[in-house]
Amino acid sequence: MAYRNMAGKKVLITGAAQGIGKCLCNEFAKEGCVLIMTDINGEALEKAAAELSAGGASVHTYEVNVADREQVSAMAEEVIRTHGGLDILVNNAGIGHNAEIVETSLDTWKKLMDVNFWGPLYHVYAFLPHMIRQGRGHIVNVSSGQAFFRLPTWGPYSIIKLALGAFSELLRLELKKFDVKVTTVYPYMVNTGFYNDAACDTWGSKLSMLLLPLYSQSPQRVARIIFKAVKKGKAVEMVNVLNGVGKLTRMFSPVSNVLSSMTLLALGKDPEVLKNQLNIN
Repeated sequence: MAYRNMAGKKVLITGAAQGIGKCLCNEFAKEGCVLIMTDINGEALEKAAAELSAGGASVHTYEVNVADREQVSAMAEEVIRTHGGLDILVNNAGIGHNAEIVETSLDTWKKLMDVNFWGPLYHVYAFLPHMIRQGRGHIVNVSSGQAFFRLPTWGPYSIIKLALGAFSELLRLELKKFDVKVTTVYPYMVNTGFYNDAACDTWGSKLSMLLLPLYSQSPQRVARIIFKAVKKGKAVEMVNVLNGVGKLTRMFSPVSNVLSSMTLLALGKDPEVLKNQLNIN
């Protein structure tokens, strides 16, 4: 069901200090929503909030590490107590990682899981009981187009985003009986600081980052698409037609295998380099 009027809706956005999150705040602010912005970077968060407040937006901020269950729970309790609940929860915060699975440490896996998977779940479980009690609510989970492409050298990130997407789509079906909506978002490549720390150890990775502005979308554009999807109450937002192509290739194993093999050829490391890196003799 679409929203007829979003003015006054209380919207919490994680990872709101920059990138897609900050742009989403702008979109909801234009509709007169009450913004509840959270981010782990307190300084950047306050700067972003000040810009929105100067434009007349109603803004409240919480410095929160989404991977810390206790911080998320404490923040949720305060939001419910102070603001009387929440209408829309946007699980946007996330971190990237590009490396082959063999060179990805278990500690890195845990960090990725804590932020990209457990972070959204902590927020869902913190706010869902209240949404069910009030008989309404909307949860937005930002996954990734990598859930469909599952490209080599981005394996751990793709796997976790795939899990989040599956969780979100199943959650939507189960929450319909409580009149709580769920929107699952699959952004394509977005030209933000998200890729600043991407490892560029091969010619393919260097070229892909160099050409990023040519095949990626701006965070403003992506935020606008996500906002429209939320306003329309869409179940799934693919963001870019190429994500649909990626999803389609999963139905044809030969096609997806060729795509994966070509990606590994371009982005993958030489076996000897990997063995030396891992001290395997």
